[in-house]
Amino acid sequence: MRNLNSQLLRRSPIPRFAIEGGGGFLAGLLLAGTYVGAMTSPLPIAVAANLGSTGAASVLIGSILSYLISGTMLDNLPLLFALVVVTSLRMLKRPPKTAGGMAASTGLCVFLSGLAVSLLFHASGAAVIGYTMTAGLTGCASYFMHAVFSSIRTTGKIPLRSADGCAAAVVLILMVAALSCYSIPAMNAGCMVSTALTLLGARKYKCAGGVICGALTVCGAVLGAPEAGMPLLILPAGGLLAGYLAKRNRYAFTAAFFLFSVMGLITFGSSLFTVSTVCNLFLGSVAFLFLDAAQLEKWLDTDLPDRSDPLAPASARLRYMADALHTVREDTHAIASLLPQEEPAHDITREVCETVCGSCRSKLRCWESDYEKTLSGFRKMEMHTAATLPPIPEELSCCSRTDRLRALFSHQAAERRKTKFLAARTAESRTVLLEQLAAAEELLTAAGSHLYVRYSNELSETVHRRLLRYGYPCDCAAVYYTEADRMMIEICCEKHSLDGCIPTIRHILSEALNLTLEELDPLSSGDSMRYRLCQRPRYRLEQYISARHAQQESLSGDTAVSFTDSTGNPCLVLSDGMGTGKHAAVESRMTTELFRKFLTGGISGTAAVRMMNGILLTKSPEESFATLDVAQFDLDAGELTILKSGAAATLIRHAGKVSRISAQTFPLGLEPEGELAVRRVTLCPDDIILMLTDGVSEDAYPFIRQLLESTSDLEQIVKEVCEKAAIFAGGSQRDDVTVCAARLLPS
Repeated sequence: MRNLNSQLLRRSPIPRFAIEGGGGFLAGLLLAGTYVGAMTSPLPIAVAANLGSTGAASVLIGSILSYLISGTMLDNLPLLFALVVVTSLRMLKRPPKTAGGMAASTGLCVFLSGLAVSLLFHASGAAVIGYTMTAGLTGCASYFMHAVFSSIRTTGKIPLRSADGCAAAVVLILMVAALSCYSIPAMNAGCMVSTALTLLGARKYKCAGGVICGALTVCGAVLGAPEAGMPLLILPAGGLLAGYLAKRNRYAFTAAFFLFSVMGLITFGSSLFTVSTVCNLFLGSVAFLFLDAAQLEKWLDTDLPDRSDPLAPASARLRYMADALHTVREDTHAIASLLPQEEPAHDITREVCETVCGSCRSKLRCWESDYEKTLSGFRKMEMHTAATLPPIPEELSCCSRTDRLRALFSHQAAERRKTKFLAARTAESRTVLLEQLAAAEELLTAAGSHLYVRYSNELSETVHRRLLRYGYPCDCAAVYYTEADRMMIEICCEKHSLDGCIPTIRHILSEALNLTLEELDPLSSGDSMRYRLCQRPRYRLEQYISARHAQQESLSGDTAVSFTDSTGNPCLVLSDGMGTGKHAAVESRMTTELFRKFLTGGISGTAAVRMMNGILLTKSPEESFATLDVAQFDLDAGELTILKSGAAATLIRHAGKVSRISAQTFPLGLEPEGELAVRRVTLCPDDIILMLTDGVSEDAYPFIRQLLESTSDLEQIVKEVCEKAAIFAGGSQRDDVTVCAARLLPS
């Protein structure tokens, strides 16, 4: 199954090469020159071997800078030479695909580099043996790191109950050992990290997590700094005790762990109870308070590995159904294009002549002596397509059967009108059908992709138990992550049973998960209600809406709504019913309500517009059509998607400059094929989006542009535009005016 974390890396606003380059530089700067026991740490070479050319070059630059700062360039010359060789190989060829191949190539590079340096500087045999041992350690580190990197690249997570989990444990030991080389009086970085990770494991995975994380990190701390790491042998025991208190308050849990660890140090001997050890335990415990145990769910997978994906058959079936609909739609369109689009040609004059003139005694005189004149008269009557009887032309003024001629030509005109009407109706129905098939195809495709939404059974059960513990009735609770890797919580219960309780529930769950949760719009379905909470996104949205109805009306025909979609992102929807007053208000409110229901139900905007257009085409002739103007915000990526069907222009202030986005499209319910213009814009903090109805004249746009450039007060902008709309419309407000403004702000 493709995990959402790997999708997040691709969708990240920061380019992947920048992430790889920055991470590689930091790894080289921090890990170069560190030790694992008595040997130099091979982690910089292992990291460079498992990254691309950009990452490998960044590791090399960071390592050189680290050696220059520490003054150990000559001491680490063999490893630096090996790092140069590995980086060169990454630039010239792709890395090995298997962990064994990665280990062999990396170890060989280190061995040959050490041998070359030994020959160059006439090193002793002991040095050669040391380089050989370093090559073996580097190969092992590359092997395990390749397994970890491959797992993250393919699934976005590290499966703990598999060989990749063991590989991650080895990498963790090596990382803690490297960090343990950084120490100042009374503080050691590796020991503090060991304490924080032990607490994190105990909090998340209880006793087993505390013992395992404590043992692994202590092993790394002892390898990197034996004197500072030996007192931390108490960590596995402290993690075991903390695991029993994992459900307690976060601060009580941390305090109990710290006190037990200190008491254990005193019990085991005064030689272990030092100021440095106590400081490391304290600072590591404080660091844990700033970490989020729930976030481990994004990167670690504790489920048993299963090669057979239970969701794959369902997803494949939905995909096949979508492909079938796509094929049917294309075949239908192809067949329709091959069929004749016009009515078959009929010689109406000949048919009428045979009926009327066949038994007439003047036939020979009319059609032989005056053939051109008679034919011209018949053609003139044939050209008459109105519902009334055709007039008798001058060429047929002497005809004795004019009444019969008029009746037959009138009947033929009616048949032609009927045929054209049926052809137009068939074409319209065909277009509507194809649009509905396209909408159904999008629905099935979206449903298949939604099966890969990553649910957390453990967190769902935790939330459910916590709600029942505090006395809140709840049928079920679901915790999952969106494509942007943001946590969503849905609480299902009877309708209105938790009304007014959600702020308290939000506070309880925020404290339990150590996250800042936000409340979203509840969704109702039948007798049940879904209350939604979500993790705070990267950005937030400030909104303001104002409206004024036409002077002759007491009800505005415009409707503006704001809601959150199925992913927790806000949407602004503005609809303008044609005309003013009650009928326009009905159309605009029906349009916005339909769109809101579709989006909150998980349907995409384009599929919703197709379905809405088909619905609005079935309305009665007395009703009118309505425009649709949508602004969908992605608060994780800072992106805006604009959808327009017959709507007025949208003004955007981006980076201090005002631009205008418009689209020449028809309103919904006017054409069989719903026209929709889609535009995506990347926003920055403090950008403003202004949506208008056509009650605001285009003559007001220069004033609005100046207003947007001069202030960021949304209330002032919206009110001034509404107040000045009548002035720019010629002094009287004959149409409804609605203005929606939104500003993107950092959370």
